[in-house]
Amino acid sequence: MTSAPRASAFSADGLKLFTMGFLTLFLELALIRYLAGNIWNLGYFPNLVLIAVFIGMGLGFTFHHLLSARASSVLLHLSIYLLLGLVVFVYFLHPTVPGFSAWEGNLSGDLYFTATPGSAVEQSYLAFVVCMVSVIAVSACLAQRTAKLFQNFAPLTAYTLDIGGSCTGIIAFALFSLLTVPATAWFAIFGAALLIPIVSSWRIRWLPLLAGGAIATIVAIQDTKLVADPNYQGPLQVFWSPYQKVEYIDVPHNPRRIFVNGVSHQHMEHPDTLARSFYQPTYTVRSQDQSVGPYKNVLIIGSGSGSDVTAALMNGAEHVDAVEIDPAIAKLGKQHNPYRAYQNPKVNLVIDDGRAFLTRTTRTYDLVVFALTDSIVKVSSMSQLRLENYLFTEESVRRAWQVLKEGGDLVFYNFYRQRWLRTKIEELIHKASGAYPRAIYQENDFVVLATRKSATTPATPSRHQIDTPTDDWPFLYLQQRGIPTVYRWSMFGMFLFVTLYVILLQIVTRKQERLMGKGLLPLKLAFVFMGIAFLLLETKSVIQFSLLFGTTWVNNSLVFLAVLLFVLIANWCATLIRDLRWIWLIYALLIVSTLTTFVLPLRLLLGIESGLARFALASLMTFSPIFFANLIFSLVFRDRVQAEHLFGWNLIGSTLGGVAEYASMLTGYRFLAVIVAVSYTLVLLCLLLWQRASRSPASAAGSAPAPAP
Repeated sequence: MTSAPRASAFSADGLKLFTMGFLTLFLELALIRYLAGNIWNLGYFPNLVLIAVFIGMGLGFTFHHLLSARASSVLLHLSIYLLLGLVVFVYFLHPTVPGFSAWEGNLSGDLYFTATPGSAVEQSYLAFVVCMVSVIAVSACLAQRTAKLFQNFAPLTAYTLDIGGSCTGIIAFALFSLLTVPATAWFAIFGAALLIPIVSSWRIRWLPLLAGGAIATIVAIQDTKLVADPNYQGPLQVFWSPYQKVEYIDVPHNPRRIFVNGVSHQHMEHPDTLARSFYQPTYTVRSQDQSVGPYKNVLIIGSGSGSDVTAALMNGAEHVDAVEIDPAIAKLGKQHNPYRAYQNPKVNLVIDDGRAFLTRTTRTYDLVVFALTDSIVKVSSMSQLRLENYLFTEESVRRAWQVLKEGGDLVFYNFYRQRWLRTKIEELIHKASGAYPRAIYQENDFVVLATRKSATTPATPSRHQIDTPTDDWPFLYLQQRGIPTVYRWSMFGMFLFVTLYVILLQIVTRKQERLMGKGLLPLKLAFVFMGIAFLLLETKSVIQFSLLFGTTWVNNSLVFLAVLLFVLIANWCATLIRDLRWIWLIYALLIVSTLTTFVLPLRLLLGIESGLARFALASLMTFSPIFFANLIFSLVFRDRVQAEHLFGWNLIGSTLGGVAEYASMLTGYRFLAVIVAVSYTLVLLCLLLWQRASRSPASAAGSAPAPAP
């Protein structure tokens, strides 16, 4: 069989494929943020959007051969109209994630805080399902065009162009996040960039601009309406922070209120009311003890818009380190806090992750406050970590205890909506300090817990047998170690979906079997397992750097960018390795590097004082398995006929990887390394089976040569 001529990476088709990589990744990030900002409680489940995107991409790549060139072009046009339909649907119906009450979601013991309007709570599942199906459809329309363009290039060239575009998409969206560019600009950029890969007559080629303009207009109108109350008519400020949609209102019946992703989140108290609020008892109790003086040095983790800082200053603090992760919320605090706390020279405002600040600080404090640090967003779309999870671990609280001066106080306060959550916090403090906290203020489920550091305080035995969060299992809001029922069903459902999908693909793609060679099922399954394992490796990368350097959007963006850059490096290295027997050595290096973090816990790196040394070791432990994994992928992928079809199987495997991460809720994150190692062992076994099948007399004469690992 004679192969068709391959296009150059610098050709017009090369630009189109690069652009498709950009569009796919950019839109994925945009949809994760936009939908979370306008669908109640979706900020807790960004992985649902990610899985929908992967399903759509898998469909597009594996079924593109059923489409003619003309049909493919029509579907690319259709993608932006489907996106318009999704935005219109969200704007008018404002769906919500099912399973939440007005004040919380409790999914089989996994607790979520919220403030969802009753009308949204009563909404059926159908609206949310329509949104996810729409995401799948848009992604499929884009992916099928990417697959068509894949065919014009050698596999590694196509893969490199696609990943290069994805890198550009990450950089662009990170820049938008840095500048807090509003969502309307995201979709305007998408609509304009879509013109590059479109192949149509001049009469209709510009039509996507109309749809893109309509999307941008609707999203702009959305940003003039309060998500929690679309009928609200007062002044409104809206910021798309790097984490969430932040809204601010100030009216007589609801003054200085901040909403996040449609949920009422913070209220800037007036100094007069602060003295009568829950902020004051910490300082009142302190003043009643003549054996200790007032708080001079204060650390507030989760300082928000500044009410906690105001209370500290009003009670005589001489220095306050105020740590807030969301720059938009801190900006609102600077603009509107009635006490102007952040402008006070005694205050050092730090925009950073609280755990990262605790790790680095050399100052000691009279008071350390964990202040209402309950976010409604996840660290990334790949993990179950919320922004604050690494704050509430035994290691984190122990570090807070270390930076506390003798006679100083460690204070936690929040709405502990379930009694077991308060118990878990108390046990967490006990394990770090040896003593149980006492409640110095309580109103319904809101409690202020305080513990004083004293050399004379005797260690008390534990009162409860309860799973407390650790750096390996950082799940404060999970009632007990285990996979909740709803997630187990999700894992089963996704496994069933992939199984049925594989069967359907085998039936539909028999023609491709004749073109690519028989006995290809093991090869396809190898790409499925590579998809599972690689998504888990990406997840581990985000988690590792979140623990070591903070859960900030900057760190996460850099990790994703680094992962894709290592893919590009692996592609280049694959062109230099001609003897595929090297796969055995690469596989061994992959397994060793993967299991290193299982044998050597990452928390050991937290003890390294040099940030540069910690970064170097963390990068080596994090990115080595990613490089070796991609090298195996590239070596197997580079000579395949109809490589885009195998890439589709890889994407379908990624959907399984997205739900396999739920296993960490039972095992902890270190154990994911074992799942990755098992997955890559299955990859090797599948490749060996494929090798045997491809060498049999029944194999098609035109099939590409199999590697000899």
